[in-house]
Amino acid sequence: MTIEDTVKEFKNCQSKIQVWKKAHRADHFADITRLEKSMEKIYTNYTTILIDYRRTKKERYLEQAEQILQEGINTVKKFSKFELLATLSKGKL
Repeated sequence: MTIEDTVKEFKNCQSKIQVWKKAHRADHFADITRLEKSMEKIYTNYTTILIDYRRTKKERYLEQAEQILQEGINTVKKFSKFELLATLSKGKL
C-alpha cells in the first residue's frame, strides 16, 4: 500500500468518526471524542515526520509516517467493531 492510499484511508476513518459522533450523541460521546482527539494527535505526528522526510529525504521517515497512520486506521477499525455491536444492541439497524 502506498502512502497516498494510507492517507486516503486515514481520512476516510476520520470521516467515520464524525458519523459516529452524530449517531451516538448521548451514548458514547466521550469515547468518540477521545478517539477523535487521538486521531488528530496521530495526524500531527504524521505531519511532523513528513517534515523530517522533506528535510532529509530519507525513506525511513516515509515508512515511519505510514506506520503511524496505519496504527490509527487499525484503532478506528477496532472501534468500528464496538460501534457496530453498540448499534445492534440498541436495535438501530
